[in-house]
Amino acid sequence: MLNRLFQNRTIEFGLLFIIVLASRIPFLWAGFGAEEDSWLLAITTENIALNGTYEMSRAPGHPLQEIIYSWMYDGGLSAFATNMLSAIGSAIAALFFALSMKNLGFKHYLFAAYTFAFTPIVFISSTYTIDYMPAMAFVMMSFYFITSHFSSLRGINAIVLSGFFLGIAIGFRLTSGIMLIPFCILLLPFSNGGLKKILILSFVTAIIGLLTYIPVLKTYGFSFFTYSDQFPYPNFPKLFYKATVGVFGTIGLLIIIIYKMKILLLKKFIIKDFIPEDIPKKIYYASLTAILLYLISYLRLPQKSAYLIPIIPFIILLFGYFLSNRAFKIFCVLLTTSSFFFSVNLTDSLRGSSYSSLSMKFTIAGQEIFVDPLTGPVFSDYTKRLNKIAFTEKIYQKTRIQQTKIVLICGWWYNQLLVRNWDCEMNQNVILVFYIDKSAMEKYISEGYEIYYLPEQNIYNNQYSQINCTDSLAKPYF
Repeated sequence: MLNRLFQNRTIEFGLLFIIVLASRIPFLWAGFGAEEDSWLLAITTENIALNGTYEMSRAPGHPLQEIIYSWMYDGGLSAFATNMLSAIGSAIAALFFALSMKNLGFKHYLFAAYTFAFTPIVFISSTYTIDYMPAMAFVMMSFYFITSHFSSLRGINAIVLSGFFLGIAIGFRLTSGIMLIPFCILLLPFSNGGLKKILILSFVTAIIGLLTYIPVLKTYGFSFFTYSDQFPYPNFPKLFYKATVGVFGTIGLLIIIIYKMKILLLKKFIIKDFIPEDIPKKIYYASLTAILLYLISYLRLPQKSAYLIPIIPFIILLFGYFLSNRAFKIFCVLLTTSSFFFSVNLTDSLRGSSYSSLSMKFTIAGQEIFVDPLTGPVFSDYTKRLNKIAFTEKIYQKTRIQQTKIVLICGWWYNQLLVRNWDCEMNQNVILVFYIDKSAMEKYISEGYEIYYLPEQNIYNNQYSQINCTDSLAKPYF
């Protein structure tokens, strides 16, 4: 009996799912997340549940997530419960990535799956309320059925299921639809029934994706098809950090650079054919296509490292083919440890992370950051969430006893403050605003209000409202 279980790989896949899920649980209690979008999701959930009509949390909408969360609303929303859905999504994504790699005949599919699950940005995104990992779970399920064509499942049913799950992924995150292009490459050539399969995959994906967006279309029409960009394009240090250290961590970035250079040198001077013989050409080109398309998508709006999560499985896959068995195992171990050591983050006590006495501090682009060998990106994100919750509580306690009439410019604290005020009687002397333009400030002042702003929000209010007068009309609240 046990021999059969081991032979069928039931236990190793079960352990993969359990270990990935269990690793997330200690981090699920720290509110809805460090992102303001996570708290906005909670607010949108309440509005949908109470009003009975769909509302988009942010363009272009994430209808399946928003609606599912509204079903979970019961006079409030449990951050642990919604965070748990992200954790479960990460475990499913890791499981189906392992199954997909096994379909491809990849020898170290478990190493690959654990590395994906413990890559810093994947681990972090698995612990709070956001759409990245639920969407990725369905993308990997779709990938599994596509790769089934390389093993025993060769029927049209596998293509239909792949399209179905990719369509569901679109309902969580619209950019999941980008995967249709590399997945179609995997169905080539046309001469082997590829055209028929591509048409079926594209049709099913489009239909299911469209069905998931019916609530968005009914409410907003085609005006939903845009994206949110509140602030100017980030400077190069931020863009580079988010796309590298923010995704792979410090150790992960170094090991990728080192092994990439090693591969380039070996292929240039020793091996004539750059693509290894054991990697199917369409796997190689599909992987490169996925990486390139998501990099282009990221560069259009480079606000979050998590936008690059979909490229991580394909980077791991390519390294697995290009590296020797021993080198790939070392690569996997080091990328995994990158989640737990050498974090790089802001020192800001209000929205930054905690760090040890061994940390090194320096300033980049006007912001003080630290590099700490004893804390990793996962711990940094967790302490950042706790710090932001603590400061939100400080704001809440001060505003609830405010005696004079004020307008408070909250910026990225706005959503978190609204959630903190759930089930509490609002102080009528205090008006919370996200950001505010000059004419609105002058109107409030004429009505006897004083204008205040939370730390740094004078700078961002000027950027957001395209004005340069916040400091002359408003005062710091702390």
